[in-house]
Amino acid sequence: MSISEYWEQFLNASGKSADEAGFSGELEFEDRGVKGCTQLSLVLSGKKTVSFSSFDAYGINREPLPVSGELYIVKDSEGQPRAIIELTDVNVVPFCDIPWELAQREGEDENIADWREKQREIMEDEAALCGFTFTDSSKIVCELFHVIYQ
Repeated sequence: MSISEYWEQFLNASGKSADEAGFSGELEFEDRGVKGCTQLSLVLSGKKTVSFSSFDAYGINREPLPVSGELYIVKDSEGQPRAIIELTDVNVVPFCDIPWELAQREGEDENIADWREKQREIMEDEAALCGFTFTDSSKIVCELFHVIYQ
């Protein structure tokens, strides 16, 4: 099924107009360090309800920050639409200040130390690609979401 067909299916099921719903884009969750489960399956099951990204990367890539209420179509690794998520909250927080209560909503790690180690590697990789330095005080964009259609 195409992205546009999936979006139309959602609009029909929700009773919303295209203007009212506001399509914000497409997302694909990468599987970095997930053991025995894909990030997509964590999203679809409701175990993953937050995503983290570097604030600096938005500026370097000249992308606007996401905002609460945006809707995204989540695709699988083959580009097929699998769900629609709605952002419920977006916060910018220094990496070192992200609490376990928020980090555990990613659905992957057993404790804050493991989460920080894995996220630090991800953020350092992104920083190297984009040309900035990641530190523990670097700002992180925390996007909280929930699945509204699948």
